[in-house]
Amino acid sequence: MDIELLKTFLEVKNTRHFGKAADNLYITQAAVSARVKQMEEYFGVQLFIRKRNNIQLTAEGERLITHAETMLLAWNRARQDVALKTTKKDQLGIGATAGLWNYAYQDKLAAIYRAFPQLSLRSEVHGADDLLRMVMERALDVAILFDAPSMPELTVASAGKLKLVLASTIPEVSAKNALKESYIYVDWGTAFNMFHAKRFSEAAPAILYTTMASIAEAFMRECPSSAFLPQTMVEATTVANMQLVDAAPSFGREVSIIFRSNNERLELIEQLLPILQS
Repeated sequence: MDIELLKTFLEVKNTRHFGKAADNLYITQAAVSARVKQMEEYFGVQLFIRKRNNIQLTAEGERLITHAETMLLAWNRARQDVALKTTKKDQLGIGATAGLWNYAYQDKLAAIYRAFPQLSLRSEVHGADDLLRMVMERALDVAILFDAPSMPELTVASAGKLKLVLASTIPEVSAKNALKESYIYVDWGTAFNMFHAKRFSEAAPAILYTTMASIAEAFMRECPSSAFLPQTMVEATTVANMQLVDAAPSFGREVSIIFRSNNERLELIEQLLPILQS
């Protein structure tokens, strides 16, 4: 299949508008319509429900999204790999959730490059399920995530535990009141959600819900509030008046580094593991 058809399908999916997709792809709206029609004829199904100013995916279209994204990623990686061979460089793809990149791992990229200047690095931000799928489909070399599954095709290396503590910029707030007065809910995944629901079932509705600790920290800088944040982040923060909430329970999550056991870059991955684990 023409890779441009996949790009067009995903752009229409993102914009839900043929005209906006055409503008973003620098082609005509008629060309977008023709490409979508060509894909529908190829698969023998309708991919979009066409309503004025309201383009919706069909069930078949929804099922195509993951395959289209995987094929597009594989194509881009193949193109980059071929180009890199002329400079004798190798490419390594590392993925993590947004929270983990923000918490600790974005600074590791520079350390990896300094140790392995022959590498061309690619970083990806995805949810845990997508990261696992991409490693299994060889679209990523390494993924960093919470609570990695045990699978025979995967090697799982520990990156230690992330300790989450209740922090606040509300002066002298108690643990009970921290979850009732201007509380920010940072989503640290399923295990944390279960812990939170069990220990804080009477918590008031959050004034802010986010998957990124940096967003919570920035909000707390401007508005007195509380949130569960990594202990190392709280200890290193420049936010005035941020302190640990006394007598509040903490929560530890295992961080894992996963990669395929038969990855063609296995030797390289094992060499850079100490950097990711430090």
